[in-house]
This record gives sequence, C-alpha cells and structure tokens, in this order.
Amino acid sequence: MSDGVGMHLRYALTSSSSARRLTRRYPCLRHFSITSTTTFLTLIWLYVIWKGERGVFQHHISDCHWDKWEEWPHHAAPHHLVFVADPQLVDPHTYPGRPWPLSSLTESYTDMYMSRNFRLINEKLDPDSIVFLGDLFDGGREWATERARNLKTSQRQVLINLAILDQAKKEGERIGSDGRTDLNIYKPGENGRWSKWKMTQWNSEYHRFNRIFSDNHQLYPHAERALFPVWDVPPDPVSVENGAPNVTVQHYAVGGTKARIVKMNLPGNHDLGIGAKVQVTVRDRFEARFGETNSVYVIGNHTFVSLDTPSLAAYDEFVDGGSVTEERRQQYRDIWKPADEFLDSLEVTGPKAVRNTLNQFYPGTYPSRGHYHTVHDPKDKVDDRPKEKVEKPRLPIILLSHIPFFRNPDVDCGKWRERGKAIPLSAGYQYQNVLTPALSNMIAKKVSRIGDIQHIFSGDDHDYCDISHRFNVGRWSEETQKENIVMRAVREITVKSFSWAMGVRKPGFLLLSLWNPVDDKGRTIGTPLPTIQSQLCLLPDQLSIFINYARLLVLTIAVLFVRAVVIGLRNMPAVDDVDFFEDVLSRRLSSSKYSSKKSQANGHPSGYVSPIKANGEAKGRHRASSTSTSTANTTDNHLSVQRSYNARTRSVSPAGPNTFTHANSYAMPNLQQEDNRPLIDKAGFYPQVRWQDPDESDEESHIGDYDSQGKGKRKPKSRARKALDEFVRTTLFVAVPSALWYGFLVQNG
Repeated sequence: MSDGVGMHLRYALTSSSSARRLTRRYPCLRHFSITSTTTFLTLIWLYVIWKGERGVFQHHISDCHWDKWEEWPHHAAPHHLVFVADPQLVDPHTYPGRPWPLSSLTESYTDMYMSRNFRLINEKLDPDSIVFLGDLFDGGREWATERARNLKTSQRQVLINLAILDQAKKEGERIGSDGRTDLNIYKPGENGRWSKWKMTQWNSEYHRFNRIFSDNHQLYPHAERALFPVWDVPPDPVSVENGAPNVTVQHYAVGGTKARIVKMNLPGNHDLGIGAKVQVTVRDRFEARFGETNSVYVIGNHTFVSLDTPSLAAYDEFVDGGSVTEERRQQYRDIWKPADEFLDSLEVTGPKAVRNTLNQFYPGTYPSRGHYHTVHDPKDKVDDRPKEKVEKPRLPIILLSHIPFFRNPDVDCGKWRERGKAIPLSAGYQYQNVLTPALSNMIAKKVSRIGDIQHIFSGDDHDYCDISHRFNVGRWSEETQKENIVMRAVREITVKSFSWAMGVRKPGFLLLSLWNPVDDKGRTIGTPLPTIQSQLCLLPDQLSIFINYARLLVLTIAVLFVRAVVIGLRNMPAVDDVDFFEDVLSRRLSSSKYSSKKSQANGHPSGYVSPIKANGEAKGRHRASSTSTSTANTTDNHLSVQRSYNARTRSVSPAGPNTFTHANSYAMPNLQQEDNRPLIDKAGFYPQVRWQDPDESDEESHIGDYDSQGKGKRKPKSRARKALDEFVRTTLFVAVPSALWYGFLVQNG
C-alpha cells in the first residue's frame, strides 16, 4: 500500500518537475499557469471583449424577438416590418472641429456599430420589410452637385432638328416658375463653408451607405442567394417586322431566401435641407439614387403614404415675423409644389395601389383599365377613357414623415425618451423640430380622403416620442355624396436614431407587426381588431462599452503594478524557492527507499542532488580558466591540469545523501569513493548534471557573474528595475492576446 502511494507521489512530482524544467528554459511559460494572476486577467479580458463586441449586441436583438411581444391569434401570419430612422452617416459635417484621427475613428466605429446591428436584425429577427425614415446622410445637402457636360455643336444641332431641344433655350438650364431662377445651379450653404466637398464626397457616402444597408451580406446574412431563369419572353412579331431584333428575353428570379422589401426614398432635412433652403438639384440627385421622395405603396395590407415633408415645409414653415405670406409661398413654389400635387393625386394613386395588391390575392377582381385604340389629332382634347365607375377600395393608412407633426410643447413623449419629456418647438438653419399646425392639419385632411389614418411614424428628433393627435379630417359619404368633418385621434411614434453618434446613449429602431386579413373589397375579415402592433427595440450603449473597457484597463494596470512591486521588493521570486524544495523532495523520493532498483555499488542514489546558493552569493557558478595542484614534497615542479572552455560544465559532481547537510550549502564531490587512486587521477572529473537554477537559462548569460579572476562581473538588478521588468512582461502577456482577439472581432464585424 505504501509502495503504491509512493509511486503515485513520485509520478506527480516527476510530472511537475518536467513542467518546471520547461518553464525554467522558457520563463514566459510561467504566466500560463491557471492559477497565475496574468492568466486570470487575460481570461477576463477575452470574455469582456467578446461580450462587448458580440454578446451584448446579440442579447439586445434577441430580446426584441417577435414572439416575445406580439399578441395576435395563434393562427395569425403577420407581416413583420422594421423602421430605421436617422442613420445619418458621420462625415466632415458631423463634428467639424474634431481632429484626426479621432474623426476617422468616429466614422469607422459608427459604421461598424450600425453594420453589426443591421446584420443581426436581418439574421435574428428576419423581417419582411425595412423602411427608412430619412436623414440617411449627415451632410448630404451640403455636398455640391455636378452638371452634365455640354453637348457639342453638332450634337446640339441634331437634337434641335429633331425638335427635342429648343434653340432659344440655353443648354442645361431649367428655369423656375418665377421665370428667372435656374433650378440646376447649386448654391453652397453656410457662406461656402463646405464648398470644397463636391459630388465625390456624396458618392463616397452613398457607397458607404450601400455597404452597411444594401449589401447582400447585410440584408441576407448566411443565405446563399442565386439567380435562376424563370420564363422566356418571345419577341413581339410586329416589332420584329418593323425591324426590332428577333431576340428572346429571359426573365430571372432570385432564390435561396425570401426577398425583403426595402424602402429608402423618404428624405430628411440632412439629405435635402428644409423649407426654402431645399435645392431642387439636390433633391433630383437624391431621387436619382433612392427613388421618388413622394410615394404610395401597400405593405402588409396597409397603405403607406411616404411624404416629402422637408420640401413641403416651404409651403408653410416657422419664419421670423409670424406666418408665411402668399408672396413668399409663390417664390418657393418649385420646392413645395411636387409634394402638394402628390397629395392632391392620392385619390387616384392610392386606390390604384390597393387594387393592384388585391388583384394578387383575388385575380381578376379589378381588371386593368386602358385606352381605346383610336387615332386623334394631337390638337384635339379627347378623353377616350372608359366611363365606367371605378371602385376605390381602402386599406388602413400609415403615414410616413421625416419631420414630426405639430403638438403642444408640454405633451409628454413617454417613459422611453432619454432627453426631457417633450420635443422642443424650435427652428433654425436647415432644421425645424415639428411641422406647423396648419401644415399638419392640411396633410392629415388630404391623406384621409383615401382612408383612415391609423398611425403616423416620423424621425428627425433622434429620440423616442409616443403621442396621440386629434385631427379634424374629412370623410366622404357615399350616401350623402358629400364630405363630413370628423374628429379623429391618430397615434404618432417618433423613432429613435439608429446611430450612437446622434446624441442618444441608447439608439434604437421600431418593430411593426401588421395583420389585416381582407376580402376582395379590402374589408377586414372577421371581427375588427387593431391591425398594428409596435415595439421599441433598444440597441447597446456603445459609450458604456468603451467605459467598461477603460475601467478594466485601469484595474488591470493597478493589479499588475502592485504585483510587480511586491515581486521587486523580494530578493527572489517565491516560485524559485518553492521549485527548489519541491525538486529536492523529488530527488529524495527517487532514492532507494521508493525506487524499484537498488542503489549503486558506491552508495549513491540514482540521480543527483542539485546545488543551491547561499544567501548573498552570486547566482552564477564559480569558473576558473585553469586549475593546478601540487604535491607537498615538491616545490619546484607543479603539475597543472588545463581544461578547455568546451570542457567546462554547468553542473557539479554528484553528492550522496551524506553530503547534503544544509539547504544553503553546496554538495561537494567525494573524490575518494571506493578506490585509493591519487587525487591527480580524478582531476577534472565532473559528471554532467544540469544546473537546476531557474535563473540560469544558458551558459553565456552567466559567464563572469562571479569569476574567480574578477573578469566580466555583472551588476545585479535593482529592485526597481526588477519590478519594472516584471510589470512590462506581464502587461505584454495580457495585452497581446487581448489586442489580437479584439482585432479579430472588429475585423470580422
């Protein structure tokens, strides 16, 4: 029994001895001990970095899952929509006084923050539609537009001969309604402060925006989407007969996952400006890339009316001196007129969008209407459209506006607002917090002609606000054939900014769940219930993440500094003393008492006793360039034994148990062991025993530490230098893997 215990103990000590020898050869491996302070701090850093760059983002998005807040019947199949407001890409306009590299870091980290969250939204929540509520860029309105190159004289003459161009009209000129202003001329704002940034800057931000929000890897993460042919469209015989190429067109579809509806065409005041400051050429550029700024479409059996309120604000905005005069209104007619005409045409475009949607569910219910194929003189005003009555089906209306509607200044926005209790009523250069009361009522009344407004969603404020409006709206009665005035309550939610650089610590987005089963007339099937449910989803506080990193950094430096000072105040690391006595115990256990083999004939145990140094002695071993011995009877003749450098050993001769008398003494070789040969025959006999001092890693580093001739003597390190070296070494041990881990997580999103 005792032999078994001894074998297990000897095996454990032998294994630990091997590990100690490895750490003595490579001192940096000592920090990899699971019980060491540096390893513990490194593991903490790896976890905190993962949590700050991955875990906290996944946790916030997962907490907003649809199943956790939706309250539809169990058989419902709602349409899931995400509202994203005010991403406002950081650019030179955002923080004009911020120096480099802080400005570049701000831009990079805000892009990475939005990119990471947007990808997780699509991955974890898998929405059916995504709608942006304006302010896609921050300085979009300030970056100058470019004009097309002028035609050559010959090219211009060809177009004039074809009656495409007017010879009296200047090329590239678009005169406004006042008859004087060229709408294609860009006028730099803020007295030309941003004039050095041109169209190149706007294009750069446009590509950044697409990388964050339009890239397939962002919209469809981990999905393999591919094009495949669906059907062939043969050429029209009449067209071929008239000279068109006889080519069959192949239509393709995208497979691999469902296609999301993404709407980015709602502009903000940072995209266009606001009111009289809107420039038509800037708006044209926005529409060329993102689509018409005024639109109506159907999503989830709800009619969405997207309105360009920054331009419409030129009709009625907050100005010095009171209300807008009619003369001023006509001066900026080219700015607000397109949005106003869109509102007037909603009675045609709104029902048409609903009919097209219902035709997909109930084919043939609303056949397409065309014109009679008759020829008329162009000068004759002939309306040959069919005269049959056109049905106007209605769906619940959701109104989208970048600028919030007017409300009293003391209206509470709810508990989720970070800054104050209400949206302040203020206006200034290129901003206006809310629409005017007159404009708000006008919009509500015109939109209500095509249905009941169920909800209004807006942005611009960067913070959350949930209030209820009361509008006097008109409702057309088929029975009385006239419009009745009705007081109607409409809820409006102002969505938080999606960026952490827009003045809110906790950005966010809004989830919208739509469920409205309808018949072929657009009427809700079954018991009428609320068709809209919404949920605010908060994003991580990026500033708090940075603060947590800073706190952990201070704590890490403090712990490593104290540790280094404690080690520096001691004569030698405690680990060396412990290693020595464990090594001695290991050697003793390997003696004849526990060994299966008998002792050697000379009485020495298997293995050698490692020498240790007494207090105050140098760490290096004694070295002499030569040794000599002489006999007592001869004074003239000296027999010298010269040893070469390569013959020198780093160990001492073996010592038996009887030679180990004290822990702080050397074990001297017994040169008179079982033979009576003279000492001269044993000169230079030093068995190869490896030096067990952990501080002696190689031969050359200790040559001259305590030379018998006093050559190359090295000054021992001071306690301060020892503490400094330990602090630097442990700091690098913690910092390098943490930095590599952080860089990997940042590089991979």
